[in-house]
Amino acid sequence: MLIKYNLIKGFWGTVFCIALVLVILELAAGTSGTANAATDIVGICVDGKMVVFADQKPIVDDNNRTLVPIRFPAEELGATVDWLNASRQAKVKNKNHATLPDSDILLTIGKKEVMVHGMTRVMDTTAVIMGKRTMVPLRFISEYMGASVKWDASTRIAFVFTRGQTEEEMNLIMTEKAADHHIPADRDRNLKILMYHEVAIPPKYATGNTNQLYVEPAIFEQHLDILKKNGYNTITLRDLYQHWEYGKPIPTNSIILTFDDGYRSMYDFVMPELIKREMVASFFIITDKFNHSGYVNESMIQEMHRNGMEIASHSHSHCDLRNADLEIELNQSKTLLENIINDNVYSFCYPCGLYDKNTIDYLAKCGYKVAITVNYGEALINQNIYELKRIRINREDQIETFSKKVAPPGKP
Repeated sequence: MLIKYNLIKGFWGTVFCIALVLVILELAAGTSGTANAATDIVGICVDGKMVVFADQKPIVDDNNRTLVPIRFPAEELGATVDWLNASRQAKVKNKNHATLPDSDILLTIGKKEVMVHGMTRVMDTTAVIMGKRTMVPLRFISEYMGASVKWDASTRIAFVFTRGQTEEEMNLIMTEKAADHHIPADRDRNLKILMYHEVAIPPKYATGNTNQLYVEPAIFEQHLDILKKNGYNTITLRDLYQHWEYGKPIPTNSIILTFDDGYRSMYDFVMPELIKREMVASFFIITDKFNHSGYVNESMIQEMHRNGMEIASHSHSHCDLRNADLEIELNQSKTLLENIINDNVYSFCYPCGLYDKNTIDYLAKCGYKVAITVNYGEALINQNIYELKRIRINREDQIETFSKKVAPPGKP
């Protein structure tokens, strides 16, 4: 679907003005932190040329608003910027409109109200910080700064036209770019998601099914070495979602390692072994367990996230979700983790594999993108994204058994 916005004139120069303002706001005010925004991949194409953002791509936030980075070539603006420290404001004067008495743009940190050419405008979402970059809402820029903008849902690209192109010219550019940004043909391939729990020597009281949840550290190291030897590349569930949904490239022979419950061994042993081999994994945390003995704490979770591990939710109290307060178990656990890592939580794991349609509906409402079950099998794009299968790794699995479980399709 293509959605066209008809906008007023003066777009691109003022885009850069806003971008420059936000740079100055970030530097002068000393803002820090990370935006609680999704990282769904989008692209920005201006007059047929893709804008390259080296370290932070445009994204769509939780309010379904496209946010663009502020890394634009400010030297091309021809604008002046004054920082008003007392009022924590930035005033921008676009030299292209120097003859207009109210041509200033005035932004205030922490407020949605913006003065544009002497009139108060209200943004529907504020600028946010992702990593070290400030992201500004494209909708605000588009609404007040003028150009023709089209959105191509199939390629996730926002096309900006500033030269008065005809409809035919715009469609030609979009068609050409769509061919360049096709979704990879291999996105329908099967992919294995391995399910681990505790990586430790089981205590004497661990019997029966509980005993099977343990994989001894020495055996786990062999598992990782087998994966490396066979050319596997680890990705996270978040990576898989973005690959399937938007065509984000993933390595050949991708595999996902998942760890349920958030045991202390995930930080003490599993993460160092993964880092040693340049691997990543997805860790599912029970949020009323962290900071408890035997489980990861908040600082450990933050360090795991900084090292490229995906932090995800395994509910708040690990209960049967079919008869639970879903606001607490799903939404509260997501919010708690997001506040710890300053990033979005994409993935969910059903406790004991127990859930129903109402659970799935609530997951989507809370903003989860993907969920995994305990059902045995490989993950495939035509499965329900909230019911992906996994391959359980048990204590009783010998190296030969493990090798067979992770063998590529068609390989003995």
